Amino acid sequence: MVAATLVAALFSGIPAAAQQGVTLAGTGKKEAKKPFPDYTARARDVQKGLVAGTSALDPEGAFSLSGLQPERYIVELLDPKGKVVCTEGPFDMTKTSVKNDVVIDCNKVPTSWWVLAAAAGAGITSGVAAGDSTGGQPAPTASTFSVDGGPASAAR
Repeated sequence: MVAATLVAALFSGIPAAAQQGVTLAGTGKKEAKKPFPDYTARARDVQKGLVAGTSALDPEGAFSLSGLQPERYIVELLDPKGKVVCTEGPFDMTKTSVKNDVVIDCNKVPTSWWVLAAAAGAGITSGVAAGDSTGGQPAPTASTFSVDGGPASAAR
């Protein structure tokens, strides 16, 4: 059966991963507390921002997210209240159908920090609007600032 699927994939030009789905698997036991099944791992599509799969950790702290589409994912570990404890990735699952060695480790620098650091290095700026909690004072207007703390400018 598997051989027939692979042969069909070769002749159809569609990768086998796209036909069968992909799997992200690993462990969250380093960051979860017992009982591990109270914690959940989920795959989030990096491009779309949507949750693509969810799996409770097993009694040993392992998880398997299967049947995913071939996309780029981050894996999020959620505590029993549904709060994200930490993330791992991104994992490019467009080139492989299985990654079974994911270790969720909060002691690494979060991926989002690398993205912000890269944005700051590129001089990307952002605008911020102030809220209305002014304590009776006139409301401030929107201001623009740069990610790296320097003056905002269209031409850097």
